[in-house]
Amino acid sequence: MEKKKGRINWSRFSENIDQVLGEDFWNDLHHVIPKRGPSFDMYETKTEGVIIVELPGMTSMDNIQIRQNGTELILHGNIGYTYPVEQEKLLQNERFSGKFKRVISVPFHYKAEDIKAQYKNGLLEIRIQKAAQEEDIIINIEE
Repeated sequence: MEKKKGRINWSRFSENIDQVLGEDFWNDLHHVIPKRGPSFDMYETKTEGVIIVELPGMTSMDNIQIRQNGTELILHGNIGYTYPVEQEKLLQNERFSGKFKRVISVPFHYKAEDIKAQYKNGLLEIRIQKAAQEEDIIINIEE
């Protein structure tokens, strides 16, 4: 399996699984291991990190909270079920709904006040300014 910067290349892994197990493998997997929260993407630039979280149908920001714990962002929320039929009657059920908690490990230091979040078109965009890497520390000398 190919590694990229110390990480597993999951897209190549997925292609290999398709060849070995067939395309139906992923469809069957959704029924065995259901999603436990919204999906997200993350990337970084020299000055900030950006996290994009799929939160379709959010009508109130009261349904999500973001908290910082060290270099982790913790998202708590609830994605409502909006269909006119009972969930058990869905013929296919891949979209997540219900309460969730996602812990996102951010690979750099930051301060809570340097986080900005915006929701638009079903996506929550979280922008995190990177903290200064090096800062001088004042040493007090007592006599």
